[in-house]
Amino acid sequence: MVDSRAVVFVDVLGFASLTEQHTLELEQIKVADRPLSVESLNMILMRRENPLTQVFTAFHRSLKAVIDLAKMKHSVTAVTFSDSAFIATAHLYHAASIAIQLMHYLLPQRVPVRIGIGYGSFSALRFRSDVTVEGGDHAAHFLGTGVVRSNAAESCGIKGLRILLHPSAIQHLGEQTKDPSKSSKESIRFIQCSTDEANNPIGVRYEVAYWRFTPTAEAKAWHALQDMWSAAPEKERKHYEATAGAIDRMRVQQGHQPLANLRRRTLPKKPQSTV
Repeated sequence: MVDSRAVVFVDVLGFASLTEQHTLELEQIKVADRPLSVESLNMILMRRENPLTQVFTAFHRSLKAVIDLAKMKHSVTAVTFSDSAFIATAHLYHAASIAIQLMHYLLPQRVPVRIGIGYGSFSALRFRSDVTVEGGDHAAHFLGTGVVRSNAAESCGIKGLRILLHPSAIQHLGEQTKDPSKSSKESIRFIQCSTDEANNPIGVRYEVAYWRFTPTAEAKAWHALQDMWSAAPEKERKHYEATAGAIDRMRVQQGHQPLANLRRRTLPKKPQSTV
């Protein structure tokens, strides 16, 4: 019998359009894939001359960093594709922590992703790669209800840069909201999706509240969101409006007042308690 796992599915938004619209810069991507100093990497990522190169490179370097960090703390199985990845862990807390870290890494770098988390079976059966001079044969055989459910949550129709919880994950929130490996006061925070969003065929009703930053990091992440919103084609702006609305609900949960204008460049400070 296969043990149930918490499975994260992360997908880059708009990657197909980026690939169609921009040249594939293989040499730049290869350079960015090498061990580099922080300064050298930043020079490559901040050029922004080719958004495809920047997004692809930032996504995979950030994904590797988050997975490597998670592996130092607990068991992780990760399967990475062109613009997406599945990550399986034993506990929902660890899956949510990975998803939050991915958002914290990618949003300030202007890499839009949506994440789904599901709970169910996960089995990695075979990974094979046979490369020759003339071509290659690659295979990644894995399956399970956790795979299906995390993908379904991400693609349920809810827009924006979100961490969406499949109903199978919601059932385990009460028992797995805290780090199982130690006594920790920090727990998973989640909020309800908007009323309109909750009317989706998968039954996704809740999302992880990932908006936890220091003041400086919060400003950087919010500015990045606003920049992506301004640069997005008209048909894609609904994703950023939905993201800003979700972030506003996360901030309200933390004690902030609701935003009157989601397009403001500077977020107001949290009101001081009068008690």
